[in-house]
Amino acid sequence: MTKVAVTPTNNQQFPYCSVNHFLYSLIRSSRVYRRGLISQLLKMFDNDATTTTSTTLEEQLFVADNLAYFPYQVQDEPLYLIEQIDLTISVSGSTQLQQFRDLLKQYLDYIDDDEGIDINKFEEKFLTLSDTIIDELNQCLRTSKSTMLLLILKSYLKDIYSLNDAKITEYDHTESSKVTDRPIISRKMHIKFEPKIILDAITPSNHMDSIQRRKQILKDFQDFKRYLLAFDTDADDTVQSISDLLPSTTTTTSSSSTTTPLPSKSKKKSGGTNKRRKVMIDSEDDSADGNFQP
Repeated sequence: MTKVAVTPTNNQQFPYCSVNHFLYSLIRSSRVYRRGLISQLLKMFDNDATTTTSTTLEEQLFVADNLAYFPYQVQDEPLYLIEQIDLTISVSGSTQLQQFRDLLKQYLDYIDDDEGIDINKFEEKFLTLSDTIIDELNQCLRTSKSTMLLLILKSYLKDIYSLNDAKITEYDHTESSKVTDRPIISRKMHIKFEPKIILDAITPSNHMDSIQRRKQILKDFQDFKRYLLAFDTDADDTVQSISDLLPSTTTTTSSSSTTTPLPSKSKKKSGGTNKRRKVMIDSEDDSADGNFQP
């Protein structure tokens, strides 16, 4: 458990807070220290499927839970976190997607693209793959859960602090504290951070047979690809709450899931600044790259 309920007084209910609430409260008044902590924590989501030293999904969930419940007081705090999440996803997400695509091409001779996923083209062959290959595909896909977790965390922060995409796009962490350290005036209370899709991945169902497990892997790939491409094309502008980001829980079948529609890249906004712009590090704030000094 990474969050605790604050003891109620005067018969009023209070929101949850992270177990590291006090630690963050000690450094949050310093922009350099709090940004340095955020940057270092987000580095724990840089998974590499080829190594055995990566942070486990359980540990990443612990970190995300704390990031969701830290006692943010000024707008710069959640906005900086969202900016860093965008940068992390833009790098790791495309890498994870390409790794799974390479495996599909290697074992199924199926070339995936950004237009859609035609399950009928390879589902029959996919269901007959050996358990060894399925385990390799499943392990590759499991690394994408960290990216999904960050997407859910971003949606949660947008929902809690009523942050629209215009405000996120306009945010520049190199601006002076007089501009970015304005107090948070809107905060939704009593909303829990519960990424069910991640919890299900940590404690998978033991009731699925071999065929159901293979179909679940295909569904997870479809969900990951759809939401990652939505991130790339700014389709997440329409997300109003955390529930809008979560994949549906319906079971994938060969008859009901043939081609998954994906966001069209033609819908990308023509005006404005790209929200995943390159972050400037040649500023007075030496916490931009996570290497901060007192």
